[in-house]
Amino acid sequence: MNRLATLLSVHARWAWTVVFFAGLAVAVAVGMADADWRARQRLSLLQTEAMRSAIEVMSSTLNGNLMGSITLLGLIDNDIKQDAQNGLLSVDAAIDGTLGAVGAAFDAEGVFVVASDGIVKSSWDRAGKPSTGLDVKFRPYFQMALRGQSNVYAAVSMARGDRALYFTAPIYGERAKSTSGVGALVARTTLERVDKLLQNRFDTALLLSPQGVVFASNRAEWIGRLEGVATPQRLKSIRDLKQFGAMFEKTDPERLPVAARDGLQDMDGTRYAVATADVEWHDPSGQWKLVVLEDLSVSAPLDSSATRGGLAAVAFWLLGWMVMHLYKGRHAQLQASAQLQLLAGEQERLLKFRTQLGAAMVRLQQSPDIAGLCRTFLTDAHALFGALQGVVYTRAKEGSAGFVLQGSFACDGALPSSLQEGEGVLGQCAIERTTRVLDASGEHCWTIRSGLGSTQPAALVVAPVIRNEHVLGLVEIALLDAPSDFARDSFEELVQLLALNLQILLRADQTRLLLEQAHAIRQANADQLHLQQTLIDNIPYPVFYKGADGRFLGFNRAYEETFGVARADLIGKSVMDLTYLPLADREAYQAEDMATIASAGVVSKTMPIPFADGKVHNTLYYVAGFRNADGTPGGLVGTFSDLDALPPSAAATAVEEVVEVTA
Repeated sequence: MNRLATLLSVHARWAWTVVFFAGLAVAVAVGMADADWRARQRLSLLQTEAMRSAIEVMSSTLNGNLMGSITLLGLIDNDIKQDAQNGLLSVDAAIDGTLGAVGAAFDAEGVFVVASDGIVKSSWDRAGKPSTGLDVKFRPYFQMALRGQSNVYAAVSMARGDRALYFTAPIYGERAKSTSGVGALVARTTLERVDKLLQNRFDTALLLSPQGVVFASNRAEWIGRLEGVATPQRLKSIRDLKQFGAMFEKTDPERLPVAARDGLQDMDGTRYAVATADVEWHDPSGQWKLVVLEDLSVSAPLDSSATRGGLAAVAFWLLGWMVMHLYKGRHAQLQASAQLQLLAGEQERLLKFRTQLGAAMVRLQQSPDIAGLCRTFLTDAHALFGALQGVVYTRAKEGSAGFVLQGSFACDGALPSSLQEGEGVLGQCAIERTTRVLDASGEHCWTIRSGLGSTQPAALVVAPVIRNEHVLGLVEIALLDAPSDFARDSFEELVQLLALNLQILLRADQTRLLLEQAHAIRQANADQLHLQQTLIDNIPYPVFYKGADGRFLGFNRAYEETFGVARADLIGKSVMDLTYLPLADREAYQAEDMATIASAGVVSKTMPIPFADGKVHNTLYYVAGFRNADGTPGGLVGTFSDLDALPPSAAATAVEEVVEVTA
């Protein structure tokens, strides 16, 4: 509990951030769960209503009065039987009157008798357009009647081209049902009774044929659409069936925007509950299907779910505040007790260190030369701070950018005898003029060996040896434990003592250095060229330079690491070849670079650039053109710094250094 109290108090801002976002997550989860539950409740109700409506459709069609009437006529009416069997009618036969009476009684559009050969023998039509003589043997409703089965068949009328329902009953040869008929008695009605059932009961309702064609709907624009993918084979089978007349002869049907299955579906950005129910019409192709949709944005709006989610978040935040307040009080108690113990230990540690530091100062003053001074410093660093390894470099000569190795402690490998400003971490320290503590616990760090084994250091401390604003040397030590603030401050004091004594010994060596000045002058040019190359390659900011034709002449390591490229692969290429940059950016860079080279101008701006880590970084971008000695355009030097990691002022300073050194 104590650790948790400390963690929550020390990182209170992060803890509150976690509580806040966790509350938002709870609100979203509760809101989504509530919305899903309410949507599924509406889906369950919709499924029940869909089943009721499907039963009502079957009750008004296959099980309705019209079907019962024509079934009875096909069973008992001798005139109709004789007509279906191509026999001679009696002089008093009144088939037309019978058919007309049935049609008038049940609002049928037409009633007709079909013989066993599929030819309409007698017919009555409300509009005065009889169907007598039509060949309907290809119609499934006629084929099923010959097999002794009543059925309701929905199709597009051959004579009129309108949607119709064909109520069909078999005509039996005897006054008893059998498994085969001698003809069919058919009543054709409009789709009005089905359309009425679909209207004003559901947000959207449609009647699908076994082939997936929308035959009826309360959305007129959906009639004739096809559920699912309209493959060529599927369209051919639909057209060959001739159930839908000429609807699909010239054009393919549009796809239905919903799937005919129960569940929650999205359409045009709105969530719908979709329920289906089978309609049994004895269609030989399969069962018809009633599909109904309900707009959940109306029946189950998200407002109430959002309110429940908000209340859950408020409850969670209140609980989080109570827990945070509890742990904050606990942490305050622990902190007060720790402060008392820390103060006592700090005073004791300070007294002991001051005594040791005074003794170290005497030993440093007694050193006879620079090498002995450095060895004494490293020995005292080991005694005072537990340094396991260490090195001391001093400036090669006054005004030089190089440093030479003067002493080392417990180093078992070959060490560089010299070091340049900006070379490596220690060389960079001479430029930054500040002490740095580096984490050395990584897996690729070196190991420290002893007679009993080996181990890795925990920290690396590098510090410049500065006296009167001049960097006289560089110090690096490896520690088994990361240093505290007190240890770091104490180490800097010891380095100041080293600087004082080093300055005294350097002045004593000044005469000897003056004798070597002539040789140093001859070596200066070579050192300067090497320094320039070293500086460019060790600048932490990406650097590139181009020739007058806009092609790359070179880069530094930071550029390679930033974009994950190798300089050997890019030298001689233009920015148009940098595939890791967007094309629009490459074209803009190329035009800008050529203009800068021609005018020897300067461009400085902030801009987003994608790095090798996959992220787009906000950078300070700087390029400067330069001219050759004869005044012709020579090329440009460019750099940029990651504003997300460095202050803009630091980035600008780095750019100026690169331009000055390279140009």
